[in-house]
Amino acid sequence: MKAPGKTIGIVNDIQRMSTNDGPGFRTTVFLKGCLLDCKWCHNPEGRRRFPEVIPFYTNCIGCGDCLEACAAGALSLNDDAKPMIDRALCTDCFQCARTCTHSGLVPWGAIQTAAEVMQEVFADEPFFRHSGGGLTVSGGEPMAQPGFVHALFSLAKEGAEEGRPIHTALDTCGHAPWEDYARVLPLADLVLLDLKHMDPQPHKAYTGATNKLILDNAQKMAEAGAVMRIRVPIIPGVNDNQENWTATAKFAASLDDAVQGVDLLPYHPYAGSKYRAFGMEYDFPAGEGYDDARLEPVIDLFLEHVYEVTIGG
Repeated sequence: MKAPGKTIGIVNDIQRMSTNDGPGFRTTVFLKGCLLDCKWCHNPEGRRRFPEVIPFYTNCIGCGDCLEACAAGALSLNDDAKPMIDRALCTDCFQCARTCTHSGLVPWGAIQTAAEVMQEVFADEPFFRHSGGGLTVSGGEPMAQPGFVHALFSLAKEGAEEGRPIHTALDTCGHAPWEDYARVLPLADLVLLDLKHMDPQPHKAYTGATNKLILDNAQKMAEAGAVMRIRVPIIPGVNDNQENWTATAKFAASLDDAVQGVDLLPYHPYAGSKYRAFGMEYDFPAGEGYDDARLEPVIDLFLEHVYEVTIGG
């Protein structure tokens, strides 16, 4: 059996000192790959499961050098002289990114071993110890790489020093095979579980899959003794209605003592600028967003069923 430290994964990003991904100060490891296709996704660079070239239109000067570097003929220029990538032709050789001197095309997604990632995580161990923080693995969807999650959590529990394990949190959409969760959960101190919609049909329309597997997994997690927080993205025009909120709150309450609380995650429009920078279309027609004042009645509704509700986690 391969040692956990040698397990290889594709890492999208590592963010330190996060305060929204579990208790205390967290080092959040974002993995590439996702199991859903949410229309409002604010991290499009995390969807695909392997390293890829991402254009940054804000950096591109329109020189066209990348076209000459692409042996596969996968690049063309749009009307603004910015590169467009034909993913069907792209071989992910990254020659275009190596040629670009202005970071108009950049490689995204690092192939790393679990040991390499945890070396960065362990550097923050003093902050974890004094704040009650730890490691959070997110995405994309981390359970698109379940073996890598297991390896990271295994090393976290071994600790940088013997007898000093690190608190672990899994930030997941819940849409992975139960067998994968059953392997990872014994090493997870906390599960941050997204519930995007309680009606299976809108859930499928907006995410590409129904919520049946997610709800089934949530119940199994609770039965397995997982400690959970339910995370509810507030998406204008999609799930921001009293019927859905009430159904979500009742479902969270049905999981009994497994659920510590509910985190409301208001939609923000910043994703649009990221899509434009990446040369991607973002046409999600979100309505008016939610500030703290507008969320007050939503909090009150959830508090009728669960004992703790936060905004933003």
